[in-house]
Amino acid sequence: MTTNPWARVRSLLAAAGSLTLIAAACAPSSEPQDSVVEVVEPTGTPDAPSVTPSATPSATSSEPVADPEPTAATEDETTAPAEAEPGSADAINPHADTPLGYAAMNGGTSGGFGGDTVTELVLSEYRDWSGAPTPGQALHQALQDHRKAADGAGLVVYVDVTVTRDQVDAEDLVLKDVSHVSLLGVGDSGELDGIGIGISRSHDIVLRNLTIHHVSEGQGDAVGVAGASTNVWIDHNTFFSEIDGVDKDFYDGLVDIKQNTEYVTVSWNEFHSHWKASLVGHEDNAATAPDRITFHHNRFSDINSRTPLIRAADVHMLNNVFEDIHGSAINARIGARVLVEGNHFDNVGSGGTDRETGHVSGPVGWWYGGDETGHWNLVDNAYVDSPHEHLESTTDFTVPYAYEAQGPEEALAAVEAHAGAGVIDVTPR
Repeated sequence: MTTNPWARVRSLLAAAGSLTLIAAACAPSSEPQDSVVEVVEPTGTPDAPSVTPSATPSATSSEPVADPEPTAATEDETTAPAEAEPGSADAINPHADTPLGYAAMNGGTSGGFGGDTVTELVLSEYRDWSGAPTPGQALHQALQDHRKAADGAGLVVYVDVTVTRDQVDAEDLVLKDVSHVSLLGVGDSGELDGIGIGISRSHDIVLRNLTIHHVSEGQGDAVGVAGASTNVWIDHNTFFSEIDGVDKDFYDGLVDIKQNTEYVTVSWNEFHSHWKASLVGHEDNAATAPDRITFHHNRFSDINSRTPLIRAADVHMLNNVFEDIHGSAINARIGARVLVEGNHFDNVGSGGTDRETGHVSGPVGWWYGGDETGHWNLVDNAYVDSPHEHLESTTDFTVPYAYEAQGPEEALAAVEAHAGAGVIDVTPR
């Protein structure tokens, strides 16, 4: 054990060590709506093109109607097992210190606390454990040094200051060829301004309680996960840039997941004020597609599109909130299979018809090219001022882990109260 009081090294079991999370409220920022909510079983086919763009859809009923129960899965699809894989959650808890969904599989995701030994660093005290001139450079060096750490070593960095691009002699903070790393924001002080995080060829990575914004250099993503990385948990963060007066390609994605990455959970995050929010798969090639991704209890607002764009992957979109999505939302291509369950869509989609695919721009569909549509299983979603009457399920895909879904109105309240950075309590130990 080190004698440095700020860099503590402890021997512990892989499951030991967890953060104490305390709830706080996060106020919503949506515009008021005058129309009713519909929870419906849509009719029609998503492949039938509309002749002309439609205007804002009209509400058709003030009586919510439940979606049908999901149909039985085919032989190559998997229903939730009676006994879930170890580490998976069977109930929704915004303060849990382990992930729900795919990141709970494949041995689970514990980040730095999953190491056989754990080094914990407090970034504001970087002068005591680093010779770097700035906290940003100290963080960059700590991540690079971890590549040389012994097998099974864990690293936890408590980010309690603002890191800016000019503090770092690299364009991104890179986690490459590493395992067992946690970057944890403290209170509302963990901020990355203009610099993103790139994860590649890495395993067991946790990013929590960070605010990452206005990333235009380097890879251009707030968070990019690539290189066949596995078991990544992105939880309770806030991601944004700006959308007004900015070219759609000036910024890249907020969270992009690419290149055969698997077992990822993206949960309880705020995504706002951005053109193209998130990719799951960066090209129309199933051979390089990521897979096994869960998005749950995230809030997407004031975004043009890609919430997310999914290519060829199995994805669970569970209990997310979509508000003021100007173009289109969940875009499934290249045979992707998406369980869209218990989500709340409010003012989502332009209602126009995509010139290439014929799909109406709205909550779910196939837009902006690609050689093949994806498929979606729509279960218990709610729509307000969002074109949805044409929608119907095109697959009975389900997921292979135990979980408890909320209804869309319950999910809306939970996301408004608990999503984003500055909500959970992260305290250096």
